[in-house]
Amino acid sequence: MFRNLTSALQQTVAGTCALVSTTKCVQVQHRWEYEALHGTSTFPCNAAAPRKLRRACLRKKIWRPTKGADVGDVLNMIQEQGGVRTTNGPTPAPSLLPVHSWQHHRWDHGGGLTADRIADLLDTRGPFVGVLWVCPWYTLFDSAEDRDLVYRSGCARDEMHQFLSVDCFGENNLGLHSVVCFGYRVCDGELHVLILDNHKPTGPERWIHFSELEEVFTISVKLMNPPIHQGQGGRPIRYPQSRHETD
Repeated sequence: MFRNLTSALQQTVAGTCALVSTTKCVQVQHRWEYEALHGTSTFPCNAAAPRKLRRACLRKKIWRPTKGADVGDVLNMIQEQGGVRTTNGPTPAPSLLPVHSWQHHRWDHGGGLTADRIADLLDTRGPFVGVLWVCPWYTLFDSAEDRDLVYRSGCARDEMHQFLSVDCFGENNLGLHSVVCFGYRVCDGELHVLILDNHKPTGPERWIHFSELEEVFTISVKLMNPPIHQGQGGRPIRYPQSRHETD
């Protein structure tokens, strides 16, 4: 199960994967909710690069360039700010995409993150933000180049092996990373999750083994009413895209 996911936002500031992936996920949640009612390609909004979110998180000590940020803290800040900011659109286009609620799921808490649980969350609550452990070979995986390649770190959900991998490869080459999870497939009885990364305007998209997900954050939004895709005189509203974040 997977649907097209469009977001040109790209991580260009070190340590901001949680901010960028959360921003992208909120935009896509709003788009899917809106287009389910009004039709494909009717949602006009584009999320802005999270510059103001980053500064707010820095002030509150939620985000640090060397350590990044916790996705839950970022979602709380987005709610505090009223939503994800959009690029400038013509009146009556909204300037914020609100987050109604969110929920945290960990592999070792509650019902865990089994293959069945992840597939169910993607079917009923997806897309969502996922956090996984990345190793030096992670960047070699790109579904556009080879859809059969599936990323495995070799130390997923294992703090001791993760600690040893840092000792082996260095802390600059691996660590926890936040992405948008939006689809899955079952191959030979194993669940593979399709993710959208933040390193290029196209993602890239990668397939990962479901067990790589340490935690996920499901996000709920409310349908934006009244219809916002028709501007004055019935002309379609279109927002500019925001691709990059600069200091």
